[in-house]
Amino acid sequence: MRFNTAFERAVDRRGPSWAASGRDQGSVPGRSTRSLAVMPQAPMLTFESSAFPVTSGEDEETNPGIFGRSLAEWLANRLSERGIATRGVIAEDFGWCVAVASEPHKLFVACSNAEEQQTLWQVYAFSEGGVLNRLLGRDKAAVALAELHGSVKDILSKEPSVSGIKEEA
Repeated sequence: MRFNTAFERAVDRRGPSWAASGRDQGSVPGRSTRSLAVMPQAPMLTFESSAFPVTSGEDEETNPGIFGRSLAEWLANRLSERGIATRGVIAEDFGWCVAVASEPHKLFVACSNAEEQQTLWQVYAFSEGGVLNRLLGRDKAAVALAELHGSVKDILSKEPSVSGIKEEA
């Protein structure tokens, strides 16, 4: 079975009730069990690169077979070089996230390997928060999310070690 995201692989390992219930059934202790399915998300970018080494034990902070720390750290540095402030890299069940400084909503770029490969990667920006503003029609997260997605796509497209970039809706 082919999975599009690390999140979908994590849900498959846990069973469909995990995603529906929001309960933690076997995740890494201390990691979030939030579902990205309800958060605004930019299109996913997949690509190939051997420039992001996987370190031994890296998936102990995410889920078995879920990598991407070096990609997230590299991307955080490239975003900072463009003047986009970041707040570090954090581990989640579904991969590694670059926290982007943004208010009143929170922006992140999720990074993980794809299809259990160590040279096939996927990244996507998503936002959290602003539920009240979304309900009132005043949410500006979509604009910030689109800008972040554009920056990430541009960074990847200009990196010589990255090839085969595909954008999935």
